[in-house]
Amino acid sequence: MRTRSAAAAMGILVAGAAASAAAAAAVLVGRVVLAERDAIRPVVLTPVPGQRYAMAVFGAETLPTGPSRELASRLTHAVSLWRAGVVDVVLVSGGISGELDEVADMAAYLLAAGLPAEAVREGRPGGNTRQTIATMARLSTEASLGPWIAVSTPYHARRIRDEARRAGIDVVVSGPADSPETLNRAVHRSRVLTEAVASVYYVLPPSLTARLRTTTGTLRHSLPLLVAGRAEDITPAPAETGSP
Repeated sequence: MRTRSAAAAMGILVAGAAASAAAAAAVLVGRVVLAERDAIRPVVLTPVPGQRYAMAVFGAETLPTGPSRELASRLTHAVSLWRAGVVDVVLVSGGISGELDEVADMAAYLLAAGLPAEAVREGRPGGNTRQTIATMARLSTEASLGPWIAVSTPYHARRIRDEARRAGIDVVVSGPADSPETLNRAVHRSRVLTEAVASVYYVLPPSLTARLRTTTGTLRHSLPLLVAGRAEDITPAPAETGSP
């Protein structure tokens, strides 16, 4: 009888824990989706005397031939905002993979689209969301830039907003509603789940995220593989300093 009672109690605890985990996951996903919807709405900015509006375009994959379709959709969105006269400065921020430099390719794309060279600035480091936000925060002080418009794929909005709040900078997120990853339902679901997990990762202590990064590779590349059930494709990253 005691064994049955203990088993029943354990079953209740497990079921309760599973229900709590599912509820927490639903909340995280819901926050990502709500922020995503906000990011596809028209940008409305209130003039701030003495401040210069700036735009930061977050990087994505670039190819030997130039920006990927996903990155190009972000850049095209940034060009449309620029032509609307919304900002004075456009910051391009991204990472480097071997000989591929996201920042250089992003800057070249904007210049080819007609933006003046004096309006395009490179933002380094910017290999992940935290680094890009830190660069924006630094330029807010050093160059008196901001408030900011952060341009990325809309599913990325929640993490950008949370990290900007922690960094103490004013950010409005805007992105293309028709990016390739947004229009592909399977990929979009994977990205939304990735962002829900990443939002938790980003509030962990740096010492813990450094150990996780060394074990599973960079967050930017490993989380989508984990969500897609492809853990075997993850390449561990060497220990490094700085933000995850």
